[in-house]
Amino acid sequence: METTKPDWVLALEAKHGLPIEQIPGSIYVLHFDEPTVVASVSRDYPHEPDPKGGGLRSLPIRHYVGWTQQADPRRRVYRHGRGMAQALAGVSTGTTLDEQEMKRTGCCPTCGDPLRPGD
Repeated sequence: METTKPDWVLALEAKHGLPIEQIPGSIYVLHFDEPTVVASVSRDYPHEPDPKGGGLRSLPIRHYVGWTQQADPRRRVYRHGRGMAQALAGVSTGTTLDEQEMKRTGCCPTCGDPLRPGD
């Protein structure tokens, strides 16, 4: 069964003439000393149905790995919530495939713990 791509993915693919997996961008890592709720997390991270209805609610996490096409990745980090820039542990170049690989096999540049969602 094929899933429908979000509008932001379709727009980037049209802009670059490439599938999302081949579009270069920045991968960023957020590190939190205490588990923290991060706004706009993907389904890769622990979540539960929002009791208020209409979607999912994020659960506290210690690490978040994201991908952005923005020239300054901090602009994307700010969208995760107030004070998130202080949690920025690292930025590297890569694609969404590289982001997924980092989530599976990477370690936090700050604490050395695995970046796997749920760890």
